[in-house]
Amino acid sequence: MTQDEIIHAFVRLGDKFNAWLHNENSCMELTDAANRAIIENEWFTIENIKRMFSAISLQMLDAEKLNRWISGYEIPSKTPKRIGIIAAGNIPLVFFHDFICILVSKNIAAVKFSSKDRILPDIIINQLVDTEPRLENYIEVTENKYFAVDAIIATGNDSTVKFFEESFRSIPHVFRKNRTSVAILKGSETCDELELLCEDIFPFFGLGCRNVSKLFIPGDYDFTAFIKTAKKFSRLKNHKPYANAYTYNKALLTITEKPFIDNDFWLLAENFEIFSPVSVIYYEKYTNLESLKKIFSDNAEHIQCIINYSVDFGKSQQPQLSDYADGIDIMNFLLKQI
Repeated sequence: MTQDEIIHAFVRLGDKFNAWLHNENSCMELTDAANRAIIENEWFTIENIKRMFSAISLQMLDAEKLNRWISGYEIPSKTPKRIGIIAAGNIPLVFFHDFICILVSKNIAAVKFSSKDRILPDIIINQLVDTEPRLENYIEVTENKYFAVDAIIATGNDSTVKFFEESFRSIPHVFRKNRTSVAILKGSETCDELELLCEDIFPFFGLGCRNVSKLFIPGDYDFTAFIKTAKKFSRLKNHKPYANAYTYNKALLTITEKPFIDNDFWLLAENFEIFSPVSVIYYEKYTNLESLKKIFSDNAEHIQCIINYSVDFGKSQQPQLSDYADGIDIMNFLLKQI
């Protein structure tokens, strides 16, 4: 297959996504898969599944954006290599960017899904192959955690990365560990900017690496406007697992006598840590932006996005094709395997 044919197949997949987002009856296979995925993973909701489909369709399956992105790489004709993906399952479809990189670079994607997100990736692959049957020769799905590949991209927590290192250290690899995102507030943010910041924090219940889990604030910062804006997401308290996490973390903060602000469905607590638990947003006071640069440098391997610094408000959940996880250009990595 030519690269143009592969890109065209992904564009047509995006058309399917868009049609389904406007009318679920347009593709009952996607509707059924979304409903089954919600049952399989209690942290998945139809709202967040559609949010991910929308982001993928808008940023990764647009013909103009695909062609502009791929024009920055020289992809020679070659024998395809088998590139493995061990996918995470913390939020829906986190495997997709790696998947599209592998296929557009004319390699074979050998994918092992997460047990927490098997249904949605499977239906997407089926829909893609239905759009372009020849792509079936470029996609393999495996349940075996020990599988033979020429290179691998694996995502997991700190403990699973140890397994990756033991099993795949001898081949070219990209191993991704836990990451989170942070935001800088200066006290001059508009209501619109605070609303966009909420879009960086609350979708996917804060479980993604692109979700903001910590705020850096000036010493005299007033949270009143932000807390008022965040009420837009009060529906999170109707989700039982999230509500349980909120109740647990509120009790824990109370027992340990650590000061916090209770906002009915989420908690604000001052803490120097980068990672915060579900339903809790940490904050830390800063004196100047220069002092933050050292914090960001010291925590570089743990931070995915820095909102209001390197990423605009509201953009963390809308990564473009060139926004590679962990700052590692996967297309360049794949091209080195030729």
